[in-house]
Amino acid sequence: MIKVHHMSLAQDASSVSKEDEAAKLLKEKFIEDLSSYPNAKGDIYILTSIRIFGQKRNDIDMLVIGFLNDLIIKGVKTKNYGEVKELSIKSFITNIELKSHPSNKVTRNGTDYVVTYGNNVKHNASQQCNEAKFSLYNHLVDQLNLKPFICDILWFNGLTRADLYNMHGSSYDNTLHRGFTFKEYINTILLQANVSKDESKQFYIDAFNNGKNEFETIIKLFTAKREPQGLTKAKFELLSQKSIDVNKIKQDVGSKLTIVTGRAGTGKTVQLLQLAFALASEEFGKRCLILTYNNALVSDIQRLIDYTPMPSKVDGRTVSIKTIDSFFQSLMHETGVLDKKLIPTNKSYSDDYQKYLKELYYYVTELCESKDISAIKDMPDSPFDWDIILIDEAQDFSDLEKGILFKIYGSSRMIVADGVDQFMRHGQRQIWERNIDKSLVRKQKEMELERRQKANLVTFVNAYAHEAQIDWKVKPNDNLPGGEIKIYKGYNSNIHTQLKDNCIRNGCENYDILILEPPTMVEHGDRICFKNADKYKKANINIYDGTNPNNRTSYPTKNECRLYQYHSCRGLEGWCVVCDKFDDLISYQLDHFTIPNDSLGLDEDVKKWRNVMLWSLMPLTRPIDTLIITLSDPTSKIGILLKKLANKYPDFIEWNID
Repeated sequence: MIKVHHMSLAQDASSVSKEDEAAKLLKEKFIEDLSSYPNAKGDIYILTSIRIFGQKRNDIDMLVIGFLNDLIIKGVKTKNYGEVKELSIKSFITNIELKSHPSNKVTRNGTDYVVTYGNNVKHNASQQCNEAKFSLYNHLVDQLNLKPFICDILWFNGLTRADLYNMHGSSYDNTLHRGFTFKEYINTILLQANVSKDESKQFYIDAFNNGKNEFETIIKLFTAKREPQGLTKAKFELLSQKSIDVNKIKQDVGSKLTIVTGRAGTGKTVQLLQLAFALASEEFGKRCLILTYNNALVSDIQRLIDYTPMPSKVDGRTVSIKTIDSFFQSLMHETGVLDKKLIPTNKSYSDDYQKYLKELYYYVTELCESKDISAIKDMPDSPFDWDIILIDEAQDFSDLEKGILFKIYGSSRMIVADGVDQFMRHGQRQIWERNIDKSLVRKQKEMELERRQKANLVTFVNAYAHEAQIDWKVKPNDNLPGGEIKIYKGYNSNIHTQLKDNCIRNGCENYDILILEPPTMVEHGDRICFKNADKYKKANINIYDGTNPNNRTSYPTKNECRLYQYHSCRGLEGWCVVCDKFDDLISYQLDHFTIPNDSLGLDEDVKKWRNVMLWSLMPLTRPIDTLIITLSDPTSKIGILLKKLANKYPDFIEWNID
């Protein structure tokens, strides 16, 4: 007897989704059809509302996976052997994309199926189904190093068999109608999977390379509950909490330009996330896009989003995050300003970005009418169909970028987080409320209370800024006492073990250790990577190498700490942060820093020093509990400054250099 199981993996067990309802019908139909095979044995699992991590799609409608014995289907047509009399079904795994649209909202465009939603927005259902399959496959490779043959099925639960036949005729594809039979399900698999023959010349299909063990391992992976830990858990809980400030701000979203201001560590990014999740809740149902400059921050926030029950589809409420570069690149491609063959890594793209941006600005603000803007947002699977745009580190935006977004979305649908005096790309600060009526702007009072770092770390950063003669002052939070700074000649496995033990004691994970490296520690040979990667591996320092371009748009899914260049740390945080070769970073910045045009009548060396010191506050404000600083030359100017602070605050700053 074959047992058919349905398991919903939704985080909210009290709600019943459309996928759960469809799975219940599918389970009943399979049980009915398989009763005709009394000698067959095995299990079929129908899993719904699956969350996966680190992939393009993080939610899977339905996964059907089976491992069977003695199930023989007669008279089926195979992909590679034509029609066969008997076929043994040993195992299968299918991703099912569920669509419940009626026939008047489903069309066939070539070989793809396009569905229309109530607001007349069209989405390519075939593409969504295919993306989900490959996200599922990549997840299994990443987590289990398994490579089963996954078939994808587009289930139109609102269509009859006749409806589908009228669309595809006799050329069958991977679509199924409401009430399909188990044999029709197998036939759809056979359109994609090759069959094999055993020694007795029996035809069979088998999706797995390692039999029942692989089947059970996959079931265990998806049914095991994955809970956020450490800082991810803390952020997850913050997103779930109701905030008086957020409630006040969201009342004006849609009618006013919303500006949130504060220095590093005062909670701007968290508040931005809280707003995004509140607006994308079932109550408001908004589609929210967060934009930032930093790939590493995109990965960090995407990891957090993947832990939540927030849908990731293109056809409903959601929270998504992109780099500003990728957003404008997509817009340049869509409008024809930029050749689609040209990608961000192309040198000419980087060199000519301002030229392309000016062309895009002229096209959008001067040539496009409202109907043209609507067409850009309403095209199938549009990457520009957003209700609310939220921008982190908005002080660094150019006038061209701001003008383009204002034209497409309107200033009232923008929420911007202004980092006051933190900027990297431009010397000129962006004033978002410029030329906008004050009655149409909601500007929150600047946040000054530290919300990330423990009090001793805040004291250290304030003292560091004072010694560097830069204007910086953040108020320590009395509710966050403690914190320590340790200064060494170099980083090693003993120090790393101490940080891991610290994390374990405080309920954190390896992900909460953040190691920052200067550009001089990045290898630019056959591949770009961290120079000491092999050395760290031998020392059992397990890292996710964020200096490798291939890792910039993903995040670690194994038990690894993060390692990035200093220039990628904006917006990140760690329970423990390692600022490796900090003096090398300062030297590099002084050598490469371009003096901004300003009105201060200061010596150029003084200007350069103060600007570099202001920039260096960025990595120093990343840790929550422990900051490790290593120095190549303790007698350097920055080394002498740090030694002075260690002498002044021996209670919480350790100078571990002889």
